[in-house]
Amino acid sequence: MKAVLLYAAIVLLAVAGLGWIFTLFFPGDLSLRAIRISAGIAFVVQMVGFVIARRSRATNVIVGWSVGALMCLSSLVLFGLVTRPLGLPIEPALLSLATFYFVTETVEPLLLNA
Repeated sequence: MKAVLLYAAIVLLAVAGLGWIFTLFFPGDLSLRAIRISAGIAFVVQMVGFVIARRSRATNVIVGWSVGALMCLSSLVLFGLVTRPLGLPIEPALLSLATFYFVTETVEPLLLNA
């Protein structure tokens, strides 16, 4: 449970910090909204993926980690499909989500066995 809480804190800090940086490059209300939605999606998907990977570490951690990675990829594609219909600018939406995933995925292996 401690590793999950630590990972949640790391993901939250990373997403908040990177989200702020993205707002500097993509100003405007719609861009801010897209970045915030991306941050929320990234946090939820990463936390679910991390819990799945942690629970599967005794049997096959690679399968659990792969499920999390597929969740990230799937949510990125789905978000890309609904971005325009939601009236959001696609560049800040997808660039921020992909960056959130990349950065938080690099921290995940350090905490899987903690």
